[in-house]
Amino acid sequence: MRVAIIGLGRMGTLHASLLREMAEVDQLIFVDQDLATARRAAATIGGVAVGDPLAALDAADAVIVATHPDSHAALVTAAVERGRPVMCEKPLAPDVAQATALARRVGESGIPVQVGFHRRFDPSLVAARSLIEDGSVGRLQLIRLEVTEPELPPSSLTNLFRNTAVHDFDLVRWLSEDEVTSVFAAGARREGGSFDPSLDPDTIIVVLKLRSGALGVVSVSRLSPLGYDVRAEVLGSADHVSVGWTDRSPIHAVERLANTLRPDAWKTWQERFEDAYRAELTAFLAVAAGRRAVPVTMQDAIEAQRIGEAARRSMEAGLPIAVDAGQSH
Repeated sequence: MRVAIIGLGRMGTLHASLLREMAEVDQLIFVDQDLATARRAAATIGGVAVGDPLAALDAADAVIVATHPDSHAALVTAAVERGRPVMCEKPLAPDVAQATALARRVGESGIPVQVGFHRRFDPSLVAARSLIEDGSVGRLQLIRLEVTEPELPPSSLTNLFRNTAVHDFDLVRWLSEDEVTSVFAAGARREGGSFDPSLDPDTIIVVLKLRSGALGVVSVSRLSPLGYDVRAEVLGSADHVSVGWTDRSPIHAVERLANTLRPDAWKTWQERFEDAYRAELTAFLAVAAGRRAVPVTMQDAIEAQRIGEAARRSMEAGLPIAVDAGQSH
């Protein structure tokens, strides 16, 4: 299978490195707005560099879109028009309205499009969801998700709600198999002085109410001094399940039996989720080959983005916001 990778930033380069290991991939085709970047990737990872993304789509059997979000819709549309299965990084478009319009066009084509919510493929999170599905957890009461990152993103265009917390909003839906009805968000800029709610925060807390009455709590900070950490807890009437507490967690635990902080604690999301990214790409190759259905749909991405937009409005207004209608309670 010939796979075109459009966009060779951190995400596209990671995908390329993992795809290179996979026997099903015969050739990688690299595309970037900077042709020199594509050529370097072709030389170091192995493949061919192409200057024109449309030419790459014509030459490929499947496509990975990992460019800036503003170009996702146009590239997905061009790929689908050529009958090429796509895995697109989130978000599909800058806002829910545009993402919905794109999903409508793609749906009419019948060409599969998978969206890059890699945490759904993390073995520990998959195990937690299995316990919820088979009833071991009992009646779901609370989902608690926490992310800490060790630095601000390299680009100011990386929005905390749209690009980072959206993974957690997707996980709430996926783990609970339920829908979020309302959110209440608070944000802060702990580095850089007083916080203007119209700006991007570096720290947020979001409380989510589910249709069943269960609650979710999402906290994200970009200011961890120790490394990259993602954890989850699921509390039910019959069990309390934890994900992410490992001997590589970048946490200074002070309990008597706690392990000391290891020098190989997770530092980056690439390290923490390498197995998940590999599983995600394996699933996409199976989708592209027609062997399985799309595991993360465009509608999944739209619903997570809808929650993120409501959370942003809640932070700015200082009020709970209904996700379905976008009105405060």
